[in-house]
Amino acid sequence: MLPVYSPISESEAAVISAMLDAYEIPFFIRGGSFSKLYPGMHVKDYNTQTFMVHIEYLDITKELLSEFIAPDKLELNSTKRSTQRSLRVLLEAVFFGWIVTGRRWKP
Repeated sequence: MLPVYSPISESEAAVISAMLDAYEIPFFIRGGSFSKLYPGMHVKDYNTQTFMVHIEYLDITKELLSEFIAPDKLELNSTKRSTQRSLRVLLEAVFFGWIVTGRRWKP
């Protein structure tokens, strides 16, 4: 199986899996359950999800997911999106401590 796309959010993963189910394309979500156990900052190959499909279905899957993989430039404001993601990561680190592991307070 080959990796096709890594969704940004759970809702995007749900839409993509519903679309692939509708077209009866067999797929596997690598890291699907593990990403729900450890939410927060997305770390590649740790808590990210990746859609995997068999090589026979690769072309049709890329065609179906073309709007997710390469969205139209008019619809996506990349500066606003990257600023929002950076702010989210900063707030998660400050308020929830997801970057710093281990004990934070002395007993």
